[in-house]
Amino acid sequence: MADEKSLVKINKKHGGKEFSSFFRFIGQVKPVRKLNNKTGSWEEQPLFQETLTRTNRPRRVLQFNVETAKSNELKVELNGMEQEYVYAYSSKHKQNIKLKWEDRHNKERWKDQNEQVNNIDNTYHLLLPDWDKTYEFSQKVNIGDWVEVTGHYEPNEFPDSEGNERTVVKRIIDNIRLIKNGKVLGDNGEERPIKLDGKEIKYVEDFNSPDFVEVNYFTMQIGIRSTYQDENTRDTKVNAVFLTYGKERSNPYDIELTVPYKEPSEGKTALADAFATLERGDFIQVEGIDNNRVEFVAVEVEENLDLDDPFVNVEEKTVRTKWVVSGDKKGLEITSYVKGTLMKSFLTEQEITKEEKKNNENPFESNSEEKDPFNDDDRLEDFTDDELPFLN
Repeated sequence: MADEKSLVKINKKHGGKEFSSFFRFIGQVKPVRKLNNKTGSWEEQPLFQETLTRTNRPRRVLQFNVETAKSNELKVELNGMEQEYVYAYSSKHKQNIKLKWEDRHNKERWKDQNEQVNNIDNTYHLLLPDWDKTYEFSQKVNIGDWVEVTGHYEPNEFPDSEGNERTVVKRIIDNIRLIKNGKVLGDNGEERPIKLDGKEIKYVEDFNSPDFVEVNYFTMQIGIRSTYQDENTRDTKVNAVFLTYGKERSNPYDIELTVPYKEPSEGKTALADAFATLERGDFIQVEGIDNNRVEFVAVEVEENLDLDDPFVNVEEKTVRTKWVVSGDKKGLEITSYVKGTLMKSFLTEQEITKEEKKNNENPFESNSEEKDPFNDDDRLEDFTDDELPFLN
């Protein structure tokens, strides 16, 4: 059994479990498009903008799509608002200091508002708030650039236009690095090789090249609600729970993932078959790829000739094909799991179950606003399914 203390974060105040996630995408920056309900047309959104929330608070928004492969565009974003305080951290002293917002960029004015650290030396560095990050990232990224984006997933629940609760999972940006000549540019402009599965690869900035290799990776800690394996395809659908920070207890969110069936080697078990055996309350860390793909198939172009046309029976013909849309593939696809992370009956029924609200409040309403300073503007009713990262 895995060591739960080292694997899963435990909230120090109420002892609740908090799961982690991570993604890494390399691809080309494309604009986000939003549906204009009045005109019925899709309009490109600014890569960066400052707006006001519904409560008239300034808010910075950075958003764009990363096309990791032809027709696989993944929306990534980062939002930030001004705060009352920020923090700086010293890895040497392993300590935080609390700073006034207006003093964050002037070290001479730094003073620990908690009054625990008096000697603030040069080992303390500002933990850049999202308000500053959004602007900093926007200055080095343009539409058409090739980038490496790393970040994490952030689920939340919102009422849709019909009053139904839906879970939206956003891809939150933690860092952005430019790609040049198939290399990652470091902070000082140095070129670093791109690695995939621990091995250096030759990355080609051309989706149509036969040498192109997609870099699209995620990992996520999940608890199991239920699993279902299709009798025909043998793909396994995983109805999972993802635990996040909560003020009084961890918040459980529904996440849906898929394990495609792949014929195993002789004597081995298919991953989809193994996941189908997991039971409610089990825990595991998974890895895979993130899909928002339009799938195409090549079809032969038909020739419409009269039966008496002499070209009907000509043998010397070159077949012409065209690509047509055959469907789409969306959501998180599990391709492996992290060895040593499987823990049976790790979660209690209370941890999996959403907390019921008192006074006839919405039983699915998240209390994440305690932590999210700009939650008042994150509404679902203004969006369509195609605009959102993925929905459950």
